[in-house]
Amino acid sequence: MCLMRPTLIVLFIVFNLVSIITTVQSGFTIDYFSLKVIIAIFTLVLSILFLLIRTTSLCSCLSVISVIVAFIHIAIIIQSAYNYLY
Repeated sequence: MCLMRPTLIVLFIVFNLVSIITTVQSGFTIDYFSLKVIIAIFTLVLSILFLLIRTTSLCSCLSVISVIVAFIHIAIIIQSAYNYLY
């Protein structure tokens, strides 16, 4: 059994969670805005791709979790940009 996909998905989840935590702690600023957008979109696209491939149930479950975390991250990015602009 190949462990590359689950490891990659867990890594994406960790990156997104770290970014979400730092954004919430820093007060919804737009620091490292482009990096946050790249991480969130890249995670979302690859997680959806892994969902479409459907290799194992572990990969599918991790992909669903990753998509949910990516959507939360994108929502926080949108809220940060809105607070900064308006």
